[in-house]
Amino acid sequence: MTEEWISLGQLGKPFGLKGFLRLNVRETVLSEIALPIDLRLKKPDPQFPEKKIQLLEIQKHSGKFIVRLDGITTPEEAERLVGATLFLPKRMLPNISVPDEFYVSDLIGLRARNESGQPLDWILKDVQENPAHEILVFSRPNQEDVLVPFVGAFVGTIDLKQKTILLIQPEVWDEI
Repeated sequence: MTEEWISLGQLGKPFGLKGFLRLNVRETVLSEIALPIDLRLKKPDPQFPEKKIQLLEIQKHSGKFIVRLDGITTPEEAERLVGATLFLPKRMLPNISVPDEFYVSDLIGLRARNESGQPLDWILKDVQENPAHEILVFSRPNQEDVLVPFVGAFVGTIDLKQKTILLIQPEVWDEI
C-alpha cells in the first residue's frame, strides 16, 4: 500500500548563516510534530530529483517558521532548496479535535453543493493562501476554475464524511 504524503509547505529564502530556510506553511501542525522526522523534498524542476530529508529543527520567527534540515549548513546549500516543497506522511498528522477545523489536504476533492442541497459540478482542487483569507479553487468540467473566498458569507457546512461543501450563492461566483 502506498503511503499518502501531504504538503507541509514550500521552502523560502535562506535565513541566517547556518543553513536555515524560511518555510511558507501549508499545514500549521509543525509545533506538534516530534523531531527529528523524515520528510520528502520535491522541486518542480525535473533536474532536481525527489529525495528524503530529515527535518531537525523548527523555530517560530516573526509569526512565521524557519527550519533546519539535515546536511544543510550554509546559506549557499540552503539557496539550492528554495522553491522546494516538504511533504509529510499523512499518518503523522495529529488528530484535530476542534470542530470546524480541517487540514487543507482533507478538503481537496470535496464536491460543492448549493444552499438547496443540489450538487454543483464543482470539485475543490486547491486552497490558495491570501493575506485576507484563503481562496477555494473549484474545477468544473470543460470550464474555467471558480474561485470562492473561504469566508462564512460564501461557505457553509463542510461535511468530510459526505465529502461535500456547501456554497452560499454560488451563482455569484459562477458569473465572475
